[in-house]
Amino acid sequence: MLRHPTILTAAALIALSACSIGPARPLSVALTETNITVPMSNGTTCRDTASPGAGNQWSGNLQGCPTPYAYTVEIDPGTNPVRYILQEIFTALGNPDVIAPVARVTITDDTGRTRVFASPQPSLED
Repeated sequence: MLRHPTILTAAALIALSACSIGPARPLSVALTETNITVPMSNGTTCRDTASPGAGNQWSGNLQGCPTPYAYTVEIDPGTNPVRYILQEIFTALGNPDVIAPVARVTITDDTGRTRVFASPQPSLED
């Protein structure tokens, strides 16, 4: 009689463990004026590049992901003047990607779940 509860318990544990394994989820976003990099919860890193001339808003599908992820990048064109000056200085010095653009990044998985990230990431004090 003790054998049946053990089998049922084992079957329930297997079923529950299968439910907890889902698709990888985006953990954060790193952004430049033309590139997006997204580390995923399963250890992979997904990337994409904006089309030439995309401007302040671009979208696409992340490359290198185990499942499809669509994204949209909306760069804030009205950035702080001091930030703009620093960007120009770093660009002139050959390091245009030192300061990440201020942007909102929306990532949508193949089930329709949407995640929104800010760039640069807010500091812990914010």
